[in-house]
Amino acid sequence: MKNITVVEPLFVSAFKCIGSECRDHCCKGWDIHLDKPTVNRYLKSSLIEIKTLAAENIITTRKSFASWGTMKLNAAGNCAFMDENRLCKVHSSLGAAALSNTCATYPRAANTFKYEQQKTLALSCPEATRQLLASPDAMLFGETIRLQQYGNKAKELDQEKKLLNLMSLNIVKYSGIYLDEAFYALASFLLGVEKVTGQEERVGQLETHFSQALDSLVQGEIRQQLDQIKPDHNLQWSLLLRLQSWFSGMADKRAFPTLNHYVNKLIYIQAEGAKTDDVSQSMIRLENVWQKQVMPWFSERPWIMNNYIQYRIYDDFFPGDESRSPLLSLYLLTAEWFLLKSLIAANVEMVGKINEEDIINIIYSYHSITKHTPQSVMAFLAEINKVKVNDDLSLIYLLK
Repeated sequence: MKNITVVEPLFVSAFKCIGSECRDHCCKGWDIHLDKPTVNRYLKSSLIEIKTLAAENIITTRKSFASWGTMKLNAAGNCAFMDENRLCKVHSSLGAAALSNTCATYPRAANTFKYEQQKTLALSCPEATRQLLASPDAMLFGETIRLQQYGNKAKELDQEKKLLNLMSLNIVKYSGIYLDEAFYALASFLLGVEKVTGQEERVGQLETHFSQALDSLVQGEIRQQLDQIKPDHNLQWSLLLRLQSWFSGMADKRAFPTLNHYVNKLIYIQAEGAKTDDVSQSMIRLENVWQKQVMPWFSERPWIMNNYIQYRIYDDFFPGDESRSPLLSLYLLTAEWFLLKSLIAANVEMVGKINEEDIINIIYSYHSITKHTPQSVMAFLAEINKVKVNDDLSLIYLLK
């Protein structure tokens, strides 16, 4: 028997679907893929309603065992199995065991390695986002050991990458509400990691760079260095315009109306700045709102956005993505943070107040459009990657 370590943040283990009370249910606006046993189960169901709905609405594609068919969506964009109370007819009549794998597991997911599984939730689920942001302890980790005959069919966990991930999480956690300091400290840390050479005493060298980054936070050196950086308003402006253009092509996606509600406020503020032919005015306006209204609100709730960035570090196994460098991963994460920060600030500027519901709406709808599939993630990151000054360290200019 093999020991499998299962890692699970508190908000993941506490998650429960709230069904018809959800502000934006998951049976709408997405392609719903059904595995082969599920397709056959529905088409051959002894319940006439389920069998009839399946025959009329399942498109058999036979692409793979896991994607044997897809559900047609009705005129409202909903799954044909949804009832008038926004609940699943399959679940209510046949039980949870009859659900397809997709429907049974969402929003639950996991990063799986041979002897470790890191459980997570997709933040495209509004309730998952709410639970992540609601509790100071949401990103506290629990570990259990599961016995199974063989290891998982996955690669071994790179222990150095796990160490870097844990160090990054701690840098973010320590920064509290000052996430600009966290990103700057992470940049400093990763630049130090790049200098680590050889196989001997690597852990000791990594710990040295980690300690230096934390010390810089504690002693206020990070803040001093940030205060000396001159913001690049043209870079900020260009990034927001490019991402707004990209979002405009997502009108058929679930949660687009929600995200668009906030994007339109940001567009209005940028348009006002454009009238003066000085793009810096809009960026300064947003930054002033952030400092004078948003930050004081966060100071009373310091866990909210810190939990979110911790989640992003954990969920992406940052900076361990083998398809790009650690600094590029940080640039992309910083750019995403800048977009969310701008959306929050624009909303506060337009409505005059800040509340947690708006932040939940912004984050879950953003994830619905940009993070729901590997293809959407790559397409969105490709857009971000087009806006740089010289290199990945241009992320610094998004922190001002």
